[in-house]
Amino acid sequence: MSITPSSLYRRCYVSGDDASAIAKLTDLARAHGLETASAADVSGGTSFTREVINLIDSVDFVIFVITDESRSGVAYELGLAQGRDKPAFVVFVGRQSLDLDNAYMVLVEDEAGIAGIAGDFDRFVRNAKRPDRSKRSTEPASIRSLDWARAELHSLRELKAPERYSRFEQLCAKLLRSAGAEVTEVGDSRDFGADLVVWFNEIAFEIGGPTLVECKFYGGGSGSVIKNSEATIRRIATAVERSDANLALLVYDHDRSTPPPSLYETPSVLSFAVEDVIQAAEQGTLEREILKRRERARFVRPEQ
Repeated sequence: MSITPSSLYRRCYVSGDDASAIAKLTDLARAHGLETASAADVSGGTSFTREVINLIDSVDFVIFVITDESRSGVAYELGLAQGRDKPAFVVFVGRQSLDLDNAYMVLVEDEAGIAGIAGDFDRFVRNAKRPDRSKRSTEPASIRSLDWARAELHSLRELKAPERYSRFEQLCAKLLRSAGAEVTEVGDSRDFGADLVVWFNEIAFEIGGPTLVECKFYGGGSGSVIKNSEATIRRIATAVERSDANLALLVYDHDRSTPPPSLYETPSVLSFAVEDVIQAAEQGTLEREILKRRERARFVRPEQ
Protein backbone atom coordinates (compact mmCIF):
# COMPACT_ATOMS: atom_id res chain seq x y z
CA MET A 1 0.00 0.00 0.00
CA SER A 2 1.40 3.36 -1.03
CA ILE A 3 1.17 6.39 1.22
CA THR A 4 1.76 10.06 0.69
CA PRO A 5 4.69 11.28 2.79
CA SER A 6 4.38 14.43 4.84
CA SER A 7 6.12 17.59 3.62
CA LEU A 8 9.09 16.68 5.83
CA TYR A 9 9.86 13.44 4.03
CA ARG A 10 10.73 14.05 0.42
CA ARG A 11 14.17 12.65 -0.22
CA CYS A 12 16.17 9.56 0.75
CA TYR A 13 19.61 8.11 0.02
CA VAL A 14 19.75 4.50 -1.21
CA SER A 15 22.92 2.42 -0.99
CA GLY A 16 24.34 -1.09 -0.91
CA ASP A 17 26.50 -3.49 -2.92
CA ASP A 18 23.76 -5.39 -4.73
CA ALA A 19 22.65 -3.34 -7.75
CA SER A 20 19.46 -5.35 -8.29
CA ALA A 21 18.40 -4.99 -4.65
CA ILE A 22 19.19 -1.27 -4.73
CA ALA A 23 16.96 -0.91 -7.81
CA LYS A 24 14.07 -2.65 -6.03
CA LEU A 25 14.41 -0.46 -2.95
CA THR A 26 14.66 2.64 -5.13
CA ASP A 27 11.44 1.65 -6.92
CA LEU A 28 9.77 1.08 -3.54
CA ALA A 29 10.78 4.55 -2.34
CA ARG A 30 9.63 6.21 -5.56
CA ALA A 31 6.30 4.39 -5.33
CA HIS A 32 5.83 6.27 -2.05
CA GLY A 33 6.35 9.60 -3.81
CA LEU A 34 9.90 10.02 -2.54
CA GLU A 35 12.84 11.46 -4.41
CA THR A 36 15.90 9.21 -4.25
CA ALA A 37 19.63 9.81 -4.39
CA SER A 38 22.57 7.43 -4.53
CA ALA A 39 26.32 7.35 -5.07
CA ALA A 40 25.55 6.98 -8.80
CA ASP A 41 24.53 10.65 -8.73
CA VAL A 42 28.06 11.77 -7.87
CA SER A 43 29.50 13.77 -10.76
CA GLY A 44 32.92 13.06 -12.16
CA GLY A 45 35.94 15.15 -11.31
CA THR A 46 34.88 15.87 -7.75
CA SER A 47 35.77 14.36 -4.39
CA PHE A 48 33.66 11.20 -4.20
CA THR A 49 33.61 11.09 -0.40
CA ARG A 50 32.68 14.75 -0.06
CA GLU A 51 29.88 14.38 -2.62
CA VAL A 52 28.48 11.34 -0.83
CA ILE A 53 28.56 13.26 2.45
CA ASN A 54 26.73 16.14 0.77
CA LEU A 55 24.08 13.75 -0.57
CA ILE A 56 23.54 12.16 2.85
CA ASP A 57 23.32 15.61 4.43
CA SER A 58 20.63 16.59 1.93
CA VAL A 59 18.20 13.71 2.58
CA ASP A 60 15.58 13.05 5.25
CA PHE A 61 16.59 9.42 5.78
CA VAL A 62 18.66 6.62 4.27
CA ILE A 63 17.94 3.15 2.90
CA PHE A 64 20.64 0.47 2.89
CA VAL A 65 20.74 -3.11 1.66
CA ILE A 66 23.43 -5.24 3.28
CA THR A 67 24.38 -8.68 1.98
CA ASP A 68 27.07 -11.17 2.90
CA GLU A 69 29.12 -9.64 0.10
CA SER A 70 28.82 -6.06 1.35
CA ARG A 71 32.12 -4.22 1.50
CA SER A 72 33.48 -1.72 3.97
CA GLY A 73 32.29 1.20 1.86
CA VAL A 74 28.66 0.40 2.63
CA ALA A 75 29.35 0.29 6.38
CA TYR A 76 31.23 3.59 6.03
CA GLU A 77 28.27 5.29 4.33
CA LEU A 78 25.87 3.90 6.92
CA GLY A 79 28.17 5.17 9.67
CA LEU A 80 28.20 8.62 8.07
CA ALA A 81 24.41 8.65 8.00
CA GLN A 82 24.04 7.52 11.59
CA GLY A 83 26.64 10.04 12.71
CA ARG A 84 24.37 12.69 11.23
CA ASP A 85 21.36 11.25 13.07
CA LYS A 86 19.61 10.22 9.85
CA PRO A 87 16.89 7.62 10.33
CA ALA A 88 17.97 4.42 8.57
CA PHE A 89 15.91 1.66 6.95
CA VAL A 90 18.29 -1.30 6.66
CA VAL A 91 17.50 -4.50 4.77
CA PHE A 92 19.72 -7.51 5.55
CA VAL A 93 19.76 -10.23 2.89
CA GLY A 94 20.52 -13.73 4.17
CA ARG A 95 21.59 -12.84 7.69
CA GLN A 96 21.94 -9.87 10.00
CA SER A 97 25.65 -9.18 9.79
CA LEU A 98 25.70 -5.96 11.85
CA ASP A 99 24.26 -5.04 15.25
CA LEU A 100 22.85 -1.55 14.75
CA ASP A 101 21.29 1.05 16.99
CA ASN A 102 19.11 3.85 15.62
CA ALA A 103 17.98 1.83 12.61
CA TYR A 104 14.83 0.07 11.45
CA MET A 105 16.06 -3.37 10.42
CA VAL A 106 14.38 -5.95 8.20
CA LEU A 107 15.75 -9.43 7.47
CA VAL A 108 14.87 -11.26 4.23
CA GLU A 109 16.06 -14.68 3.12
CA ASP A 110 17.07 -13.56 -0.36
CA GLU A 111 16.63 -10.70 -2.79
CA ALA A 112 13.15 -11.93 -3.74
CA GLY A 113 12.05 -11.24 -0.17
CA ILE A 114 12.36 -7.49 -0.77
CA ALA A 115 8.98 -7.66 -2.52
CA GLY A 116 7.40 -8.50 0.84
CA ILE A 117 8.70 -5.57 2.92
CA ALA A 118 6.31 -2.89 1.64
CA GLY A 119 4.40 -2.95 4.94
CA ASP A 120 7.58 -2.37 6.91
CA PHE A 121 8.56 0.48 4.61
CA ASP A 122 5.09 2.04 4.95
CA ARG A 123 5.49 2.03 8.71
CA PHE A 124 8.99 3.46 8.51
CA VAL A 125 8.04 6.33 6.22
CA ARG A 126 5.10 7.28 8.42
CA ASN A 127 7.46 7.74 11.37
CA ALA A 128 10.84 8.43 9.82
CA LYS A 129 11.46 11.85 11.36
CA ARG A 130 12.81 11.28 14.84
CA PRO A 131 11.71 13.64 17.63
CA ASP A 132 13.85 16.63 18.52
CA ARG A 133 15.64 15.43 21.64
CA SER A 134 16.72 18.96 22.54
CA LYS A 135 13.07 19.79 23.34
CA ARG A 136 12.58 17.00 25.84
CA SER A 137 13.83 18.91 28.85
CA THR A 138 11.83 22.07 28.08
CA GLU A 139 8.53 20.85 26.68
CA PRO A 140 6.04 19.61 29.28
CA ALA A 141 4.80 16.06 28.90
CA SER A 142 1.38 15.58 27.40
CA ILE A 143 -0.81 14.51 30.33
CA ARG A 144 -4.07 12.70 29.61
CA SER A 145 -6.37 10.80 31.90
CA LEU A 146 -6.26 7.02 31.67
CA ASP A 147 -8.72 6.49 34.51
CA TRP A 148 -10.70 4.23 32.18
CA ALA A 149 -7.72 1.82 32.20
CA ARG A 150 -7.55 1.89 35.98
CA ALA A 151 -11.28 1.19 36.17
CA GLU A 152 -10.94 -1.79 33.80
CA LEU A 153 -7.98 -3.09 35.78
CA HIS A 154 -9.96 -2.85 39.02
CA SER A 155 -12.80 -4.83 37.43
CA LEU A 156 -10.37 -7.51 36.27
CA ARG A 157 -8.93 -7.86 39.74
CA GLU A 158 -12.44 -8.58 41.02
CA LEU A 159 -13.12 -11.09 38.25
CA LYS A 160 -12.29 -14.73 39.03
CA ALA A 161 -13.47 -16.24 35.73
CA PRO A 162 -10.97 -17.72 33.24
CA GLU A 163 -11.59 -14.91 30.74
CA ARG A 164 -9.78 -12.56 33.11
CA TYR A 165 -6.52 -13.46 31.39
CA SER A 166 -7.69 -12.75 27.83
CA ARG A 167 -9.34 -9.54 28.99
CA PHE A 168 -6.11 -8.44 30.63
CA GLU A 169 -4.34 -8.95 27.30
CA GLN A 170 -7.03 -6.85 25.59
CA LEU A 171 -6.60 -4.13 28.21
CA CYS A 172 -2.84 -4.05 27.59
CA ALA A 173 -3.41 -3.74 23.83
CA LYS A 174 -5.83 -0.82 24.31
CA LEU A 175 -3.46 0.84 26.76
CA LEU A 176 -0.47 0.64 24.39
CA ARG A 177 -2.54 1.97 21.51
CA SER A 178 -3.56 4.90 23.70
CA ALA A 179 0.17 5.59 24.15
CA GLY A 180 0.55 5.94 20.37
CA ALA A 181 1.85 2.47 19.55
CA GLU A 182 0.77 0.33 16.62
CA VAL A 183 -0.38 -3.00 18.08
CA THR A 184 -1.00 -6.39 16.46
CA GLU A 185 -2.67 -9.01 18.62
CA VAL A 186 -1.15 -12.42 17.95
CA GLY A 187 -4.19 -14.36 19.16
CA ASP A 188 -4.05 -18.07 19.98
CA SER A 189 -0.74 -18.79 18.24
CA ARG A 190 1.08 -20.02 21.34
CA ASP A 191 4.14 -21.08 19.36
CA PHE A 192 4.85 -17.39 18.66
CA GLY A 193 5.96 -16.74 22.23
CA ALA A 194 4.24 -13.40 22.88
CA ASP A 195 0.74 -11.92 22.96
CA LEU A 196 1.34 -8.66 21.09
CA VAL A 197 3.64 -7.24 18.43
CA VAL A 198 4.02 -3.53 19.14
CA TRP A 199 5.62 -0.74 17.12
CA PHE A 200 6.76 2.20 19.20
CA ASN A 201 8.02 4.97 16.91
CA GLU A 202 11.05 6.05 18.89
CA ILE A 203 12.01 2.60 20.12
CA ALA A 204 11.87 1.19 16.58
CA PHE A 205 14.47 3.72 15.47
CA GLU A 206 16.63 3.37 18.55
CA ILE A 207 17.03 -0.41 18.47
CA GLY A 208 15.35 -1.55 15.26
CA GLY A 209 12.15 -3.49 14.67
CA PRO A 210 9.09 -4.13 16.80
CA THR A 211 8.72 -4.88 20.50
CA LEU A 212 7.14 -8.14 21.62
CA VAL A 213 4.78 -7.91 24.59
CA GLU A 214 3.61 -10.72 26.86
CA CYS A 215 0.69 -9.92 29.19
CA LYS A 216 0.44 -11.92 32.43
CA PHE A 217 -2.01 -11.85 35.32
CA TYR A 218 -0.31 -13.85 38.11
CA GLY A 219 -1.92 -15.50 41.10
CA GLY A 220 -0.42 -16.76 44.35
CA GLY A 221 1.99 -15.17 46.77
CA SER A 222 4.80 -12.78 45.92
CA GLY A 223 7.31 -15.64 45.78
CA SER A 224 5.22 -17.45 43.18
CA VAL A 225 4.86 -14.26 41.16
CA ILE A 226 8.62 -13.75 41.07
CA LYS A 227 9.37 -17.39 40.21
CA ASN A 228 6.72 -17.54 37.48
CA SER A 229 7.81 -14.23 36.00
CA GLU A 230 11.41 -15.44 35.70
CA ALA A 231 10.22 -18.45 33.71
CA THR A 232 8.11 -16.16 31.53
CA ILE A 233 10.99 -13.79 30.84
CA ARG A 234 13.32 -16.61 29.84
CA ARG A 235 10.67 -17.95 27.46
CA ILE A 236 10.10 -14.51 25.92
CA ALA A 237 13.86 -14.10 25.46
CA THR A 238 13.80 -17.19 23.25
CA ALA A 239 10.97 -15.66 21.18
CA VAL A 240 13.05 -12.48 20.73
CA GLU A 241 16.02 -14.50 19.50
CA ARG A 242 14.02 -16.20 16.76
CA SER A 243 12.21 -13.05 15.62
CA ASP A 244 13.08 -9.71 14.03
CA ALA A 245 12.48 -8.01 17.39
CA ASN A 246 15.32 -6.81 19.61
CA LEU A 247 13.25 -6.12 22.70
CA ALA A 248 10.29 -7.58 24.60
CA LEU A 249 8.19 -6.47 27.54
CA LEU A 250 6.45 -8.48 30.23
CA VAL A 251 3.44 -6.42 31.35
CA TYR A 252 2.04 -8.03 34.48
CA ASP A 253 -0.37 -7.71 37.37
CA HIS A 254 -1.42 -10.03 40.22
CA ASP A 255 -4.14 -10.33 42.81
CA ARG A 256 -2.05 -9.46 45.84
CA SER A 257 -3.09 -6.46 47.94
CA THR A 258 0.47 -5.11 48.06
CA PRO A 259 2.12 -3.38 45.08
CA PRO A 260 3.60 -5.78 42.49
CA PRO A 261 7.18 -6.72 43.28
CA SER A 262 10.16 -5.67 41.20
CA LEU A 263 10.86 -8.49 38.80
CA TYR A 264 13.85 -10.07 37.11
CA GLU A 265 14.70 -8.55 33.72
CA THR A 266 17.42 -8.56 31.07
CA PRO A 267 18.52 -6.10 28.35
CA SER A 268 16.27 -7.93 25.88
CA VAL A 269 13.23 -8.47 28.14
CA LEU A 270 11.96 -5.82 30.57
CA SER A 271 9.20 -6.31 33.14
CA PHE A 272 6.61 -3.60 33.81
CA ALA A 273 3.77 -3.62 36.31
CA VAL A 274 0.65 -2.60 34.42
CA GLU A 275 0.10 0.26 36.88
CA ASP A 276 3.49 1.67 35.87
CA VAL A 277 2.56 1.38 32.18
CA ILE A 278 -0.68 3.28 32.83
CA GLN A 279 1.13 6.05 34.68
CA ALA A 280 3.89 6.42 32.07
CA ALA A 281 1.39 6.37 29.19
CA GLU A 282 -0.66 9.01 30.98
CA GLN A 283 2.39 11.24 31.33
CA GLY A 284 3.53 10.63 27.74
CA THR A 285 6.84 9.12 28.90
CA LEU A 286 6.36 5.40 28.22
CA GLU A 287 8.86 5.07 25.37
CA ARG A 288 11.49 7.07 27.21
CA GLU A 289 10.99 4.96 30.33
CA ILE A 290 11.39 1.74 28.35
CA LEU A 291 14.61 2.96 26.72
CA LYS A 292 15.95 4.16 30.10
CA ARG A 293 15.19 0.82 31.72
CA ARG A 294 16.79 -1.06 28.83
CA GLU A 295 19.96 1.02 29.13
CA ARG A 296 20.08 0.38 32.87
CA ALA A 297 19.56 -3.37 32.38
CA ARG A 298 22.53 -3.49 30.02
CA PHE A 299 24.81 -2.62 32.93
CA VAL A 300 23.20 -4.81 35.58
CA ARG A 301 24.07 -8.48 35.45
CA PRO A 302 20.99 -10.52 36.39
CA GLU A 303 21.30 -13.16 39.06
CA GLN A 304 21.67 -16.66 37.68
